[in-house]
Amino acid sequence: MLRPEPEYFRTRAACMSRIRELLKKYSGTALIGFDFPFGYPFNCGIGGGLTAAQKMSSILYSDLRDANNRFEAAAILNKKISPHKGPFWGCPTAFKSEQLSITKPPFQHQTFQEWRIVERYLKEKKFRIMNVWQLMGRGSVGSQTLTGLKALHDLHLDANLKRSLKFWPFNTKWNHDLDGIILTEVWPSLNDLAAYSHPVKDARQVLACRDWILDHDAKGTLRNLFNAPKWLSVEDRQKCEQEEGWILGV
Repeated sequence: MLRPEPEYFRTRAACMSRIRELLKKYSGTALIGFDFPFGYPFNCGIGGGLTAAQKMSSILYSDLRDANNRFEAAAILNKKISPHKGPFWGCPTAFKSEQLSITKPPFQHQTFQEWRIVERYLKEKKFRIMNVWQLMGRGSVGSQTLTGLKALHDLHLDANLKRSLKFWPFNTKWNHDLDGIILTEVWPSLNDLAAYSHPVKDARQVLACRDWILDHDAKGTLRNLFNAPKWLSVEDRQKCEQEEGWILGV
């Protein structure tokens, strides 16, 4: 099985163009992993998977050079989500408003949690993971979640792909329907980078994550990664499947 060197893309638009090129070149089932959450905490009103992607696409634009309005979009979402400050936060001074603060406000939201179930689990296991609300700062994932989901919605609308596109676990019911193009949330920090000598850490993470998936495929155990964890309660499993999503391999 081919394991080529990683490719670098200066913009998200260029990366998505390459993904489209590969999907059109090869037929059959495809698995694509993205390093950002596919969902938001249960009952916050944003949802997950295609529902969240559609929501982002309706309020967010991003051009070929990645110029976008993510801070304005986050402010719009804050106003819809809760009467309290946040939950999105972190922006340049120029984008500060009544709806979006530069620093983290107290989490006062009554109807939903600050962290997704999978994130709370990883925090309990002493992993350092960020949540979806922080838009700026080292390691933050809030902005790439907003813009990434919008990009996945654009991919979903691409009529040239000729195959069904599914967000895992939302549209696949975990491991029950894995045909077509499967989009998954991955977290490369789960994988060991020690065997890789590439000078760029992000590239080492990509290689480790890619090879972890290919190794499972070679052993015939890849499908097991898509199972719902047995320790999840029925209620929590449904929350993840309907709104929050999950990280492949956790």
